[in-house]
Formats: sequence, C-alpha cells, structure tokens
Amino acid sequence: MARTHQVSIQNMQFDPDSIGIATGDTVIWTNKMGVQHTVTADDGSFDSGPIGQGQTFSQVFGASGTVGYHCEIHPQMTGTVTVA
Repeated sequence: MARTHQVSIQNMQFDPDSIGIATGDTVIWTNKMGVQHTVTADDGSFDSGPIGQGQTFSQVFGASGTVGYHCEIHPQMTGTVTVA
C-alpha cells in the first residue's frame, strides 16, 4: 500500500534532505519558513513553483530511481528522493 512521507522546509534546508520511499509513494513538502521556496527536480520532472509559509507541495513517485531536487530561489538547498 502506498505511503505518504513528510519533508519540512526549515532553517534554509530540506529536512530530511534525503529520503527513501517505495514506488507509488507520495512525498509532501511543507514550507515552515517565512520566505518562499520551490521544490524543483534537477531533471525537470516536477516543480512546485513558489510555495509560501504553511503551504505544501506533493509529488507521487511512480518509477524507481533517484531524483535530486533543489530550491530555485535558494539553490544551496538540495535534497534527494530514492525510489525503490
């Protein structure tokens, strides 16, 4: 059965910044900061657009592999989702 995983955007980082999930699972990112951020796949497969404080973005991962992502506004913020 598909599961939902949570990633917080806080302290200018994704927490956790690396997550392992199963095929078909969903990841929900929640912005806990007072500035906008994005959740943008390095390969262009998804992009949240700007999300403000308290807002969320979710993505279902249907294929195995590792997807790196970053914040377009703050490129030093990076993370990975590994789908098995």
